[in-house]
Amino acid sequence: MTAPPIRRLFSRRLTRTLLTPHPVEHYARSLGVAWSDDPTGATVVDVHRPVDDVTVLTLRLPAGIPRPAPGAALQIGVVIDGVVHRRHYSPVDPATRADGLATIAVRRHPGGAVSEYLWTEATAGMRLLLGDPAGEMALPEARPADVLLVSGGSGITPMLAIASTLAAEGHCGAGDSPGRVAWLHYARRVQDVPFRDRLRELSRAGVEVRVIPTAGGSRPDGLAGHLTHEHLEAAAPWHRDATVFLCGPDALATGLEDTLGADRFPTVLRERFTASTGPVPDGDGGTVTHVRSGVTARNEGTTLLEGAEAAGLSPQHGCRMGICHTCTAVRLSGATRDLRTGEVDATPDCHVQICVNAPVGDVEIDL
Repeated sequence: MTAPPIRRLFSRRLTRTLLTPHPVEHYARSLGVAWSDDPTGATVVDVHRPVDDVTVLTLRLPAGIPRPAPGAALQIGVVIDGVVHRRHYSPVDPATRADGLATIAVRRHPGGAVSEYLWTEATAGMRLLLGDPAGEMALPEARPADVLLVSGGSGITPMLAIASTLAAEGHCGAGDSPGRVAWLHYARRVQDVPFRDRLRELSRAGVEVRVIPTAGGSRPDGLAGHLTHEHLEAAAPWHRDATVFLCGPDALATGLEDTLGADRFPTVLRERFTASTGPVPDGDGGTVTHVRSGVTARNEGTTLLEGAEAAGLSPQHGCRMGICHTCTAVRLSGATRDLRTGEVDATPDCHVQICVNAPVGDVEIDL
């Protein structure tokens, strides 16, 4: 009698629950199981490199995996030298896409493990790990009437999904759809921008798209350089009543805050590239007990992740900036400081991100 495939022995939901915190694919590979029929992975069906530093992947998503809302991201994982690395990428497709495919763009970063790996190794047929959708920013189901998108660099991808969805829904058309959509995208050079053909299509569909160069040159309308009040007025003179979305580097966010004002900027729907963390204050630190590993070590003022690594452990992590949530673990007891905000929390059995939290006194963590 032929033994059934290992994945038939458990339901997907039960298996993931039993094998928390690691994904089921991690354990399958550890056991030497070829997970070729894994229902939770994504398959690369096309690879395209339209500019010098961007890999565009078309993925076939497995049945039953929800597509992220426009602007949100997929969690993609690759195995490099036996280690699972996970990152988040926003599909650029409209929400109306119904063929089971999703397109992501991965910008190549010097020293970036995942981006370099996909740049050199991605081919049709490659399998990628797939996690749950995530993200701080998404187009709400109740579509705002007027929408202003502001992006820079890799921030083009979530904005492309939002703009494409609104265009496909006829949001910025005439007649019964009086909504307005404008998009300011900033790049060093226009020729560095991927998906320029899609941007032209959106312009024809009624989206006011303006790609503004920041490193010399200007548009025919004279717009150039970094964001100013004049840029907003030229693209969207009605922006004061619009819902504003932002995705780009911190300098772009600072420019938008200066332009909109401190009172209005908090209403902006934002996706961050990086997270700013402050130093660990003098006097923080303590003895950290890694309960699952049975390792106790003194932490003199580093993050829980750095302390665990110094103690010889290898916790799962991704961005190390508090964005991807890959490193989340349960703090069983004790207090930790969130280095992004400076806030101290001592709630027992609480999930914390170990890459941006440091111990304040003795801590027990489920690692």
